[in-house]
Order: sequence, then C-alpha cells, then structure tokens
Amino acid sequence: MLAIERQRRILEAAKRERTVRTQELAAILKVTEETVRRDLDTLSRQGLLRRTHGGAADISLILDELSQSDRETRQAVEKTAIAKLAVKHIKDHETIMLDASSSALELARHLPSGKSLRVITYSHSVVEKLAIRSDIELVLLGGTYEAKGRRFRGMLTEMGIRALRIDRFFFSGGGYHVTRGVGEPGVEESRLKAMVVAHAEWKCVIMDHTKLGMITDHFFAKPAEIDLFITDSKGADYCKSGAMKGVKVEIA
Repeated sequence: MLAIERQRRILEAAKRERTVRTQELAAILKVTEETVRRDLDTLSRQGLLRRTHGGAADISLILDELSQSDRETRQAVEKTAIAKLAVKHIKDHETIMLDASSSALELARHLPSGKSLRVITYSHSVVEKLAIRSDIELVLLGGTYEAKGRRFRGMLTEMGIRALRIDRFFFSGGGYHVTRGVGEPGVEESRLKAMVVAHAEWKCVIMDHTKLGMITDHFFAKPAEIDLFITDSKGADYCKSGAMKGVKVEIA
C-alpha cells in the first residue's frame, strides 16, 4: 500500500473516531508501528492531525469543543469505570463541585446515597440528573447560559464560586500535558476552572485515556495543583511512561 493511501485511511479513521492509536492502525493497515508513526508525523506537519501520546487526534477535536451530547457518547465504558472509582473518595456531609464535563455527569449518576452531600455545579445536565435526589442539596451556579455545552458561565458563575465552600472538585478537560497540566480549548471554561482549582480544598481530575498527551490552548490546573488523577486502564502505559511524575494516579 502506498503511503498516500495509508495516510488517506488514517485521516478517515481519525475523522470517524476522533482519536486513533498507533498500535491499532498498524494492525488495520498491516504495517509496522514505526511506519504508522512516520505517517502520523507527516500528517501532523501538514496540519491535518494533532499528535498525541500513542497516536493522534482529528484536528477538529482540539479546535472546536464537542457538544455535550456528543461528549456523552464517547468512551462511555471508560467514564463509567472512572466514576465508580472517583465516588469512593467522597465522604459524608461534604460539599463537592462537578464541572460540566461528560465525565462529571457520569460521576453524578453514581453518587452514593445516604451521605447527605451538597453538590455545586454550573452544568445543566448534572442538575437534571440530580434533581430527583432528596439526599443531595443541589446548588446551581447561575450566569450566562451556553447551549452547546449545556452550562452556565461568566461573572455571575464566578461570583457564586467565591461565595461557597468547596471540599472536593471533580473535573476533566480537553487534554493533559506533562508539564502544563490540564487544559481546555476555550478560554472562558479554562478561566472558570482555574478559579475553582484555586478555591477548592481538594482537586481530582477524572479523564479518559484519549485525552492524555492531548495539547490544548488554555491550561488551568498545573500538575502540582492536582491531588488525584483518575483515568481508565487504557491510560496505564501513559501514566507509567513518566508523564505523570509527581501526580498521584489511580487507574480504573
């Protein structure tokens, strides 16, 4: 198979799946992983893909944030495993905050009963999920509504954060960089999360493997600011590579 044909198929797979892995592409294309890496490097230099640890991502995954409904359908099994592990760190009578990520929404689905929790969020989807829970005091931060992400943001949202105690903040992001930490494609979401990271007592990243090594434009949580990082089993190799040095990691 000619290089141009391989690269065409790689781009098609990236557009369809949003992220592609070197090992999987090598098996599909029946070539060595080194050949795939050269193809990915070529496509990255041309601006057609964004290289990540162990593979690449469709360029639109970085440049344009997916809608909430699109995000909820991706890596569902991995997010469920992460959520089930994350809830084990929640204690009775705590005030926790959930961001507007699909990973946080999955955590909301698995919040244990009988702990008399207060949950703070700016996510419309999280509120819908928890509204029927009589054992949870639910606090929705107001602000300007952003329909694509089904979330509130802006000055009023930030004022609400400053006024409340936050024992634990569970959040995701658009990607994780080895030295810069967790980032987002959009500046407003990044700024809001940076404020919560500075305000919360304990910070936990809940992020599936497809975002590890992903480069974003705006960083809001440095590795030293993260108390715990939870990812799924497919991210184990990345974590063992030394990329998470100094960060406490748990694998779901």
